[in-house]
Amino acid sequence: MPRSTSRSALTTAVVSAVVTAVTAGGLGGCAAAQPAGGAEPSGTEETMDTSLDPSQDPLGEYPNACVDWVLFETPAEAASGAGAVLRGTVVEQDGTAPMYGVDANRWLVTVEEVLERPDPPSGYPQAEPELEVSPGEQIAVVSTPETCSVQGYPGGDPLDPASGLGGADGSVIILVSAALGDGGVDGFHLITPYQGVLTPAKDGGLPSKWPAS
Repeated sequence: MPRSTSRSALTTAVVSAVVTAVTAGGLGGCAAAQPAGGAEPSGTEETMDTSLDPSQDPLGEYPNACVDWVLFETPAEAASGAGAVLRGTVVEQDGTAPMYGVDANRWLVTVEEVLERPDPPSGYPQAEPELEVSPGEQIAVVSTPETCSVQGYPGGDPLDPASGLGGADGSVIILVSAALGDGGVDGFHLITPYQGVLTPAKDGGLPSKWPAS
């Protein structure tokens, strides 16, 4: 269900998703297809299917959840809302972690560079404190699932090296958050399923535009 999403409608408490409970007889699964790793922002409302098996939510925290993903207009705007902007190489998958009712993929990432976070748009404070990450460190990052599907990544997992998002040297830029309790996961995770992984620019920095869909 495409819809227009304005940054002015957001609050600092809403960085990656707004989660609300879906009551009985409410909205069903309504996912809009998006390519892994980001798309031209047009606004997407996603609602977790109320028929999902409860066993898909091991923590029992997000049954019948409705997730409204923020779609940022530019990579710089997205990066300003992240806890850290990192360039690194995905080493391997490190199991899974429950997030938004599905088994989300967790990946080990070697951090090569910590990029400066851009300033947020005028009138908006920094969304969250800057995370302490150092070059050379290896961290575990959960790939935030799309929801609306028990598959988790119907459009492909953007952290999977097979996604093709890596640059010439295989590195990617990841926008991560570590807000406690997001989707039931504790630790580093992508800020959204669609705009959390980018191909580095030629100079290794943040690209100025999203890739064409």
